[in-house]
Amino acid sequence: MAKTPEDTKDEEGTSEEPFENAPTELDELTHAELLSMYERSSEAILFSKNIQWRSVGSTLLVYAALTGIAYFGSEDKFLVNLLGALSIFLACGVIFVLAMYQFWQFNEAQRIIEIEKNFSSLYLKIRDIKSQREGNFHRYTILLFMCITVMLGAFVTNLIVKSML
Repeated sequence: MAKTPEDTKDEEGTSEEPFENAPTELDELTHAELLSMYERSSEAILFSKNIQWRSVGSTLLVYAALTGIAYFGSEDKFLVNLLGALSIFLACGVIFVLAMYQFWQFNEAQRIIEIEKNFSSLYLKIRDIKSQREGNFHRYTILLFMCITVMLGAFVTNLIVKSML
């Protein structure tokens, strides 16, 4: 039995039209190319995010090594001052790398957006469950916390190193 417009009403009483999928108009080869590009862009985003997290983690390990070196070499004031400056220089470099990888992710995400315009309406409907604005908020919030972690690590390292003087 076919549904009448009254049967398609949701709980709030508003009428919802039945969804009709509009398939992609691309030929098979072009569609396969776009899928390949989509997968590569997705992998590039995951790769760069992995590098960002590894950069933060390895930086914190280097900070721990710097405090260990300062502890065992605390007799040499030049070395202690050099280690403090090195931690600040390292923090600046890592934050630059984090930003560089974030720009790479942004470019790959833009490529994905352009590719998605050629997919079916069902794909677009499912993709729009999470808004781009929300995704960007999450990405940049995580980047902010990565940068804060690196800066706090440098600050704590400098406090420990300077206490050795």
